[in-house]
Amino acid sequence: MGKVVGIDLGTTFSVIAHINEHGQPEIIPNLESDRITPSVVMFEDNLVTVGKIAKQNARAVPEQIVEFIKREMGKSKTNFFRTFEEKDYSPEELSSLILMKLKQDAEIYLNEEVTDAVITVPAYFHDAEREATRNAGKIAGFNVLQVLNEPTAAALAYGIDQLGNNQNVFVFDLGGGTFDVTIMQVSESEIKMLATNGDHRLGGKDWDDKIITYVAEMFEIEHGENPLDDLHTYQDLQLDAIGAKESLSQRQRSLIVCGYNGKTTRVELQREKFEELTTDLLERSRTLCELVLDEAEMSWADIDKILLVGGSTRMPMVQEMIRSISGKEINPHEVNPDEVVALGAAIQGTLRQITDDTIETPDMPEAVIERFIGPNGAPKVTVTDGATHNLGLVVLNSERDYIVHVMIPKMTAVPCEIADQFLTVDENQQTVLIEVVQGLEQDQPKEQIPFFDEYKLGECILELPFGLPQGSPIEVNYKYNLDQNLEVTAKSLTDDGPTAVFDIFSIIDRPTLNEEEVSQAQTDLQDLTVE
Repeated sequence: MGKVVGIDLGTTFSVIAHINEHGQPEIIPNLESDRITPSVVMFEDNLVTVGKIAKQNARAVPEQIVEFIKREMGKSKTNFFRTFEEKDYSPEELSSLILMKLKQDAEIYLNEEVTDAVITVPAYFHDAEREATRNAGKIAGFNVLQVLNEPTAAALAYGIDQLGNNQNVFVFDLGGGTFDVTIMQVSESEIKMLATNGDHRLGGKDWDDKIITYVAEMFEIEHGENPLDDLHTYQDLQLDAIGAKESLSQRQRSLIVCGYNGKTTRVELQREKFEELTTDLLERSRTLCELVLDEAEMSWADIDKILLVGGSTRMPMVQEMIRSISGKEINPHEVNPDEVVALGAAIQGTLRQITDDTIETPDMPEAVIERFIGPNGAPKVTVTDGATHNLGLVVLNSERDYIVHVMIPKMTAVPCEIADQFLTVDENQQTVLIEVVQGLEQDQPKEQIPFFDEYKLGECILELPFGLPQGSPIEVNYKYNLDQNLEVTAKSLTDDGPTAVFDIFSIIDRPTLNEEEVSQAQTDLQDLTVE
């Protein structure tokens, strides 16, 4: 049985955890003895430094630094890459370097090989972003058991000791670069997602950027120059902004000194001013809280527990906003906001191993068996996630307008498989265009959807046999797995004997690395030393 870990692959920090011999989830410290590792990568020839040292060197060598990689996951290598030593690195490859660091440090700490992992993603990640995360794990040398939603992991870490105490848990997850709000139901033996929504381009970095912009404006007013024109000054300001934000969580004011081109501006930032600068960001998170309650058809009175997840929830303005809209007292220390997701992922990794028929449970420590396995040999708790977006395709209605037909509605329990039949619209129709979409509403007219291609997962042209009458059946099958990756096939259903099935397609065309490119990346990155 391989050693399994849970990993929170974060925008600004990453964390790795395991289940110890006593059956308890436990954070694995890195070689620097820190419990969290900055998600920052520094290139120096064939040496790659990940974590605190890379972050500390961002001021000195910003051109050799890559950070906030998570926000680029799911993009093609054409749309986002960083070049070092004449090699272009995709988002998956850059993220895999962070995962390699975590894997290496864990193996040293545990004194054993780490083979399997559950890696978390924001619940609102799309298909390509999830596939990119799995690719990064593969490149780093992991057998990725599952790509798990972060709020689900947090709820599992909290709920594993709450089974039987039926409650609705509201998970407010504001990390460094992404935001999710999810309602989970904890019952006798199940933790189930009821509703989720989010914004994967909203996080602590956006609060930092408000400070950076404000200080730069103050400098320009005083000196007539924009300090953000210089990459080194920008890095200085970014680190100072993070420090000021953290300081303002404890104090009413923070001093920021901006130096550029031999000139200096001192800015005393009051907490009140900081909250004023970031009102729009807080409002975006507030709106999503109310939206997810509407989607669950619940009110705040139905919520039993609020969990604050992600380091950005330490900001007083965030905590006060949640108290204000919910009318409830919250305990910001109910869970550790930096660590709870990784701990939950480690628990899910163990549960996945239990349900794997190839693993013999006697190989597990007795305490692990006692805590997670029931008398019937099944896990004591099951985790049920829901589809976080509608999944559908474009069809012609009776008026010959192109509209969206939803195959898998949002919040359908995963994994799932759904087939539906459609009819040809013309006599002797030769082809059918199948456009697979994500995140659109039932009967939504295609022509009224701005930036339609951003919702499209793939397409194919299904060739049909000659001579079919109008109204001939076409079957489309959607298969959605635990990672919330979609596989779509389509076929013609005709009644002409041995040629009844024509042209079966798998039609999702992701911008991520394909299987061959992932394998090549594994080979290429072996030339690098990661520390």
